[in-house]
Amino acid sequence: MTGKEWDISDQELVEILWREFAVEIDDPCAKELERARMSLDVYKDVGEFLEQTRWRKDNPELAEESYLTENRICRWIYGRFVYFSWLLWESDGKKTVR
Repeated sequence: MTGKEWDISDQELVEILWREFAVEIDDPCAKELERARMSLDVYKDVGEFLEQTRWRKDNPELAEESYLTENRICRWIYGRFVYFSWLLWESDGKKTVR
């Protein structure tokens, strides 16, 4: 599931991005919120993330849950394992990291 399909409010989205991924949305307009949602993928657990993304194949030494969460690649949010794609987020050249 993508962040677009994830049933959370825009305010929750802004707070989650800040708290969990250190991403600040200065102007939460519709375009920025849409871009933020498209940068998120939501999985039921670590195994589903590793299987669907093939992360372990591409990054075998960086596939432990502890590495993924400590480095804010993925976070446990509302019982879901959530991946934030910096590539998608920064695709327009903006970098808003604290």
